[in-house]
Amino acid sequence: MEHIKDNFSIEILECTQWTERNRKNNFFELVYILKGHGQHIANHLPTPYQPGQVFLLPAAKCHAYDIEEKTTFLFIRFTTHYFAPGIIDYTQWINRINFILANHDYLPGELVTDPDDKVQLIRFLDIIQYEYNKHESCGPSIIRNTLVSILALISRNIQKKIQSTRSYKDRRFTHLIEYINYNLLDPDKITVKHLAAQFHIPATYFSEYFSRNADETFQEYILRSKIRIAASRAKYTTAPFLEIALDLGFTDSSHLNKVMKKYTGKNMRSTRQEMQE
Repeated sequence: MEHIKDNFSIEILECTQWTERNRKNNFFELVYILKGHGQHIANHLPTPYQPGQVFLLPAAKCHAYDIEEKTTFLFIRFTTHYFAPGIIDYTQWINRINFILANHDYLPGELVTDPDDKVQLIRFLDIIQYEYNKHESCGPSIIRNTLVSILALISRNIQKKIQSTRSYKDRRFTHLIEYINYNLLDPDKITVKHLAAQFHIPATYFSEYFSRNADETFQEYILRSKIRIAASRAKYTTAPFLEIALDLGFTDSSHLNKVMKKYTGKNMRSTRQEMQE
């Protein structure tokens, strides 16, 4: 496997039989099927794969492949630390990856189902392959920015799936929820004052407006959303609990555990152990 740096790698693998990889995953894995057919298995559920399909896999132990025809895979692997502060907008990046972590159902099948977005996704993946093989100046920067675009496409398609199962009568409220979901880890963007101004809602009326449309208070929605992210990061990353707690705005891991126990009945450790059993 060739590395650009420790927290990013690209591998093209051709095989006729899948061998389980004996390692613990601490990265995200984009899988692009270049050639071949078979079954992609996630959470013990199979779905057919074919050339041109793309999957995002946050955990190494929840997927495998039943190869029916010799298959060429392109693996793009990266950690949450690949996008360091000062290179791009780190807050935007971590918001995207956390949104995907919290809302991805981890079932087999592609994340990008919109036909136009799928064409764009393939273009982005081809750009990454080209720049990776070219080994020229500015290549790493182009790859980083292209990955951000890929994550934005995936986020948009997940949001469309959420909208298809959860409809709000007020279209403005739908956009408000989308905005909150995408900016959940940016404390300046999820204050009542900022949201009220952004969506032209009187600040004194905002809490009532939110509760009427969401059937829960604004603070409850924020907490539940953060707990969903915390549970996903406990299951699908190796990040320390303190790091997760601080990223989500909790004072420490004890504070996060207390809130998580209240909303889910489990703490971070027991949640992580679910993926190891």
